[in-house]
Amino acid sequence: MLLVLLVLIEAVLWFIPVADPYENAKKNMFYPPIGNMYIESQFDPNLNLEFATEDGLLGFENYKETTKFTINNYGFRGDELVMPKPNNEYRIFAIGGSSTESLYIDDADVWTQVLQENLNQGNDSTTVKVYNAGKSGDNIQDHLAMLSHRIVHLQPDEVIVFCGINDVTRLMLDKNPLKFNVTKQESKEVSFGKMLGVFLYEFQIPRRLYYAFKSEEEALETIEIESNYKKKVKKTQARPVENQLPETDYGNYANKLKSLIGICQANDIKLIFATQVVTWDTEEEALKNWHWMTSRGGIRYNAKKLQQKVDSINAITVEESMKYSIPVFKTDSIISKTSTYLYDDCHFNPAGSKKMGDELATFIKTQKK
Repeated sequence: MLLVLLVLIEAVLWFIPVADPYENAKKNMFYPPIGNMYIESQFDPNLNLEFATEDGLLGFENYKETTKFTINNYGFRGDELVMPKPNNEYRIFAIGGSSTESLYIDDADVWTQVLQENLNQGNDSTTVKVYNAGKSGDNIQDHLAMLSHRIVHLQPDEVIVFCGINDVTRLMLDKNPLKFNVTKQESKEVSFGKMLGVFLYEFQIPRRLYYAFKSEEEALETIEIESNYKKKVKKTQARPVENQLPETDYGNYANKLKSLIGICQANDIKLIFATQVVTWDTEEEALKNWHWMTSRGGIRYNAKKLQQKVDSINAITVEESMKYSIPVFKTDSIISKTSTYLYDDCHFNPAGSKKMGDELATFIKTQKK
């Protein structure tokens, strides 16, 4: 009877499936050519999702109940991309992490779409298209891979790189910044337990058990269809604050900025860097109560000391850009660190997304004069 009941439950759950938590690992295990050794994260073309935000999220009080998140035919957020590029199109790509991706902002309101609409106003000679290549968790290394392996050959006229916050974490905690292959090549037998896990996660009941009992750190890094920031905040605030931050070597970040600049210059692509706006030093209690990204690697770090790291990253971005006459949109000074524009550590709410798009459009128009 128990076996029959489990089979029936499994059959019903297949009508409301959840993703296999080890889907990508299985692809690389059984079909290595499907994996991508150059770009760690990317969206599949023609993806169509709907998201929703939890009650109380700052700036979303009167927003849409569900929001559309669609990916075009080339794996980017934005309009369909035509190749070869039409003669009258001016093509812009925005590269960055979750602040660029803007997961819970509707397609119509994401800042890259606002930017596109602004740049097309009163512009009869060309059609501006802005494609969003942002991906949650991406840092400067991912941006470099995205530009060199995915975007350069798509004939961009201009690239905006919005980077910073994810680089703080990687520079502090990543012990292998040059990405050497440290995996030993000796052959090992796969244990029965691992093979059993691979088999069990083909079924919906074990998948749900995985998501129900996954570790705290996995829960903090998980992106869900309905936002669950309250849970992430609760897990973060339950941890003691560590005031001693790891030493940070900014040389790797500076060198990759130069690589981005060099690729764009060699391909005659205009480049704009945007500094990162982060609320870790805010005086607004409402925002402090939504901080969750101060937890990294199982440790909750002092927010104001983390902010100093972000400020250092932003200063390096400005310094390196000045050396090569690259314009910098100083997001951290243009957009105030308040709940008017941001809902947590660094992410725009709908008003912030509009502010980012409007202000960046003004900046770009000024650069063209």
